Amino acid sequence: MDKRKLLRGLLWDVGLPAVVYYGGRALGYDVLPALAAGGVAALIRVAFVAVVHRRLNGLGALVGASFALLLVLSLLTGDPRILLARESVLSGAAGLLLVGSCLTGRPLIYTLARKLNAGKPELLAEWDERWRTQPQFRRRFLKLSAVIGGVLLADAIVRLVLVYLLPVDVMANLSPVLHVGSLAVLVGWGIWYRKRAVEQVHAR
Repeated sequence: MDKRKLLRGLLWDVGLPAVVYYGGRALGYDVLPALAAGGVAALIRVAFVAVVHRRLNGLGALVGASFALLLVLSLLTGDPRILLARESVLSGAAGLLLVGSCLTGRPLIYTLARKLNAGKPELLAEWDERWRTQPQFRRRFLKLSAVIGGVLLADAIVRLVLVYLLPVDVMANLSPVLHVGSLAVLVGWGIWYRKRAVEQVHAR
């Protein structure tokens, strides 16, 4: 995968809703309409990516469904905190899927890695053989799924607590920072873990 393209995608996913939210607040809109506008902008991006790639993946469907449900609940109750909790729902769901996949013996990161390399049958055949014969290969994907899932679960819990402890405006401003912080932790750990794995291979 093109790492720069992936990074640009992440920046769009995190930055676009924040920019729309701040723009709405600058124009004098209340918190709930500004949050709703940011969520709609995120949905438009999901739809745009789906049209460009001619497919809507499960993550895009989950983002859209969760936003629609929580937006309705926020409008019915008048509580913008419900909409702010959307990030916790998404992070928590992803974290549970990743951690739960470790218990099934088929970690989700391994499944996703195979999909990303679907056009490389020789590599996939090599991976199948290593999965059957090399316990350390299996442990690597188990650890990746467990750590990433754990960070996402921690992010969901911390975010949900802060949503109901902090003023709505403060939490709306803090949410992008939490996104960047969680991503920084995962990227930093991933770089360290990959470097360590390479060093172990060369040491044998």
